[in-house]
Amino acid sequence: MTEPSRRTYCLLKWLFVLNIIWLASAQSTFFEISSPWVWTCKEKKCLRTRASETTQGQSNAVCKLTCYDSATLWPLPTGETTLSKDVSAFFANDVRIAKLTSNSTKTEDMLKEAAAIFSEHIKQMENNGLGGSTRDCSVSANTCASAAPYSSSEHLFNVEVIVTQNIAPLALDTDESYTLDVKTTNSVTTAYIVAETFFGARHAMETLSQLITWDELSNSLVVIQNAHIEDSPVFPHRGFAVDTARNYMEISLIKRIIDGLSYNKLNVLHWHMSDSNSFPFVSTREPLMAIYGAPSARKVYRPAEVQELVHYAQVRGVKIIPELDAPSHVGAGWDWGPLYGMGDLIICLDKQPWDEYCAQPPCGIFDPTNDKIYTVLKNIYKDMDDVFQSDMFHMGGDEVNMRCWNESESIKKWLVDKGWNKDPNPYLKLWSYFQNQSLAKLDEAHGRTQPVIIWNSDLTAKEHAKDYLDPNRYIIQYWNTWNNSILKDLYEDGYKLIISNYDALYLDCGYGSWVGNGLNNWCPQYTGWKLIYENSPRVMIQNFSLPYNKDQILGGEAALWAEQSQGGAIEGKLWPRLSALAERLWTDPDTKWFAAETRLHIQRERMVERGITADALQPEWCVQNDGSCIL
Repeated sequence: MTEPSRRTYCLLKWLFVLNIIWLASAQSTFFEISSPWVWTCKEKKCLRTRASETTQGQSNAVCKLTCYDSATLWPLPTGETTLSKDVSAFFANDVRIAKLTSNSTKTEDMLKEAAAIFSEHIKQMENNGLGGSTRDCSVSANTCASAAPYSSSEHLFNVEVIVTQNIAPLALDTDESYTLDVKTTNSVTTAYIVAETFFGARHAMETLSQLITWDELSNSLVVIQNAHIEDSPVFPHRGFAVDTARNYMEISLIKRIIDGLSYNKLNVLHWHMSDSNSFPFVSTREPLMAIYGAPSARKVYRPAEVQELVHYAQVRGVKIIPELDAPSHVGAGWDWGPLYGMGDLIICLDKQPWDEYCAQPPCGIFDPTNDKIYTVLKNIYKDMDDVFQSDMFHMGGDEVNMRCWNESESIKKWLVDKGWNKDPNPYLKLWSYFQNQSLAKLDEAHGRTQPVIIWNSDLTAKEHAKDYLDPNRYIIQYWNTWNNSILKDLYEDGYKLIISNYDALYLDCGYGSWVGNGLNNWCPQYTGWKLIYENSPRVMIQNFSLPYNKDQILGGEAALWAEQSQGGAIEGKLWPRLSALAERLWTDPDTKWFAAETRLHIQRERMVERGITADALQPEWCVQNDGSCIL
């Protein structure tokens, strides 16, 4: 390269560098300029307005907090709710957990953990806000002036909690009610929480966190100055069924799911731990189960991990109910019996063609005539109770294909020896025998009698359900469609019910088939949040022109069967659709989805700020322009 060429090259190089620096500087300057927009509340809507045209403008977040009758609360409270339209500014360092009162050291320890979570959310809200600060008073004096009435550099925020009863762990009959009062006098805001139990107090802290937002105009947190809320859930069972048997799920992801449940006051994680595909639970009494049944040595759930997870959930107001599905949905993990002198614990393992013997590969079903199966089950039940300590246990019990039993010579001989071969439904009677034997072992293992949940199935059919299943002992989880007469029959038979109708609450529906070349899986309809929101268990019963008994309808659960789900992508399938279920089960409002849409947008944003990967519902423009995206 000649000397002139070299000088030209160097000059161009420096000009390029200087241009990049100038662009970066210009871009930085540009994004430090305040937005020209503020929001004003008119007819219970936040309308975007030019800052130069009003002195009453607020940030979008503060407008939404003060404009709506229920602020940005999710789910809606069920009792008396009074919220002021004024806010006070404060900073995270000004928050004081002034009092945590209970008659139990254990409850106080849990309250300290819950209060630490609350404080962390406030700090996180402030950190997120400071990271996106764009305030520049030189651009719009009106914008900054509008923040002045509630700005304060020294405003204390105190939280006082009183729990009157010592009840733990969370159970079906636990009182989750609370009263929350927020009072502001001069430069001090105090939140007073009174609850019967820790769980009500925890819900109150979640509600309190939703009365706080970050204000871009004052560059501070703001809280509603005065509030009174009396709240309790309509349904005691508000849950989600997580499936870690089809595809292994990391403990860290399960914790994030529990976090999301807590932000929405959902209180049950129903853990479908095992299926024909895998048995990842490490049983100390039956270690061969995980050795033979786990996908790998790394993909297991050890007792200590599960125990820690149960505590993690409890502090967040969530209980974990384990499910050991039987007598069908078994396969991996159960094939070691013959090698260890136990005989065939299951039959039809990986039988082909699989679609004639089971719901999905690999096939497998227990041999109820092998008494050793009940010894193994008792040991697993005991191990699960050691770590879960749940007030209920899920025994599965669905999709039993009896063809394997019918083709087994030893089972047919057993039926003849019992004289059951002459029964009109010999294999149904065999199924009932298994259920009774396994239930007895469950009671022995747990040392107590507790409610048992099973899926509706042929065993729960109208013509013989009460012959086989005691309504005082069994809770039926209903998964058929919302208007199927099976629901009517179960209700009339007096069973307590958990509603999980697949046409609204199966979150895996609507994706492509994972077997064959079908365009959809077995339930083709993708269920959007609006359908979920309007899926009221109460209305489902009333649809049959039956008198509604609230004591029979315990609540509901959504489910995500994980044949096509694994890793962080799961969260987008759950949220914010599970939030819609949360308000339906906590509040059961008479209003339709459109009355909730704006608040759900805010709840979704709130969860994203807290680290939940929730899908967007609409363009962000719609969030900033109330009511503009509804047909």
